[in-house]
Amino acid sequence: MIKPISDYESYLFFSYLPKFSEASLEWLNCDFDNDFGQGIDRESWWVNEGIKAIKQTMADEIGNTDPGADHILLLSGGIDSRAILGGLLENLPKSRIIAVTYGIPGAWDFEIAKIISRKFGIRHEVFNLLEEKWDINELIKAATHLKRPVSVYQSYVRQKINNRFGTGCVYWSGFMGDMLSGYGLLEIPNTNKLEAIKKFLAIEPTPNYQDRVFESEIINKIMVEFPWDRVNQSKFCLDDQLDFCLRQRYLTQPILIMNGFTFKIPFLNRKWVNFCSNVPYKWRIRQYLYRRITQGSYKELSKIHYANTAGMSLFASKNEIFLGKAIARIKPYIIRRDPYLSHPRTNYINWTESLRHKGPFQETVYTTIQNLKERAIINNKDIDTWWRDNLNRKVDYTTLLMNLSSLELLLKAGIVGGSVGGDRPDGLSQQLQTGMTGHEDHGYKR
Repeated sequence: MIKPISDYESYLFFSYLPKFSEASLEWLNCDFDNDFGQGIDRESWWVNEGIKAIKQTMADEIGNTDPGADHILLLSGGIDSRAILGGLLENLPKSRIIAVTYGIPGAWDFEIAKIISRKFGIRHEVFNLLEEKWDINELIKAATHLKRPVSVYQSYVRQKINNRFGTGCVYWSGFMGDMLSGYGLLEIPNTNKLEAIKKFLAIEPTPNYQDRVFESEIINKIMVEFPWDRVNQSKFCLDDQLDFCLRQRYLTQPILIMNGFTFKIPFLNRKWVNFCSNVPYKWRIRQYLYRRITQGSYKELSKIHYANTAGMSLFASKNEIFLGKAIARIKPYIIRRDPYLSHPRTNYINWTESLRHKGPFQETVYTTIQNLKERAIINNKDIDTWWRDNLNRKVDYTTLLMNLSSLELLLKAGIVGGSVGGDRPDGLSQQLQTGMTGHEDHGYKR
């Protein structure tokens, strides 16, 4: 018999609340009976078909938008936003395209987006997150827009873009572009369910939250509740199925796609999903075919640096990329471009160092965690230990502390009640039962 796992526990462990029994690939908008390209093993054929698919996809998606609307694109140093920009430039006047970037100066995503915008002459607006105040009231407001419990901090950053431009624009998202094209795939796909689950749990876990016994309970829960027979295995491997049905559906999508706004998600266009679902596995690994398609579709854009290739173009050699990665590892310590020695690959900000340095982010996380303690939901001794050990660099509890803070923000916003997601848990485990202690020294630097 599987031990009941509360929604609180699931949220703190995953950083979101997966619904294992409701897993489905239907939301991908794919025709799984399509035998497109069956038996064709020529790379050039697949590249050409991919170029036609992505160009037609962008033309169709743009054709279904308001002719007078501005188009807002979150532009980074990655492949997905670059591909979307290529389609926008082919089908729209530059005056109607606005690129937006958030992050920290010195990071590839931040700097490369500037280069692209200047080169192609499009309007570009930036949000420097080192200047963010992380106001609790604003974070609570952001939490109220969430339908599912996810990281309030990451959603808050995304919502800044929608708050800036309002509802009269068309917003473009690269959601699922990387995953459908093969990002993170193993050289040989898992055919064993247990091994696939272990791989799934190994990606961005909340480290040190629970012991191996708890993780074993999670594995058993997924093994029993996940509808393996209902989820079609002929097009996507077990690794894809778990990621698409759970992490992408319950974590990534709620963060990237805001309700109440007009969003275009080209990589969920039926034509593109059908194409990707039929691409031979060997050419999805490391997004090999996708990169060739992007090069062939938007050559000039592909010549500019990419964050995925250590700040180099898609045409760079393996040796050049290796050297770029080596330089990137030591560059922050030499140039000290940002106060917390962030790697150039840093996406939002350096959450770990921001939480360990005195400032508005640390203050907000600490305050909300203290508010959570007063609810007597989590064992207070654990919270105090997690905070002290993280601050003193004994253990990196960044993700867990941010999850605790997000949980309090979700509670303040009324998004969650007696349990995360509004469902009654089968019972709170010992790890989450009330355990209020007296006032203690939390090691907080004031």
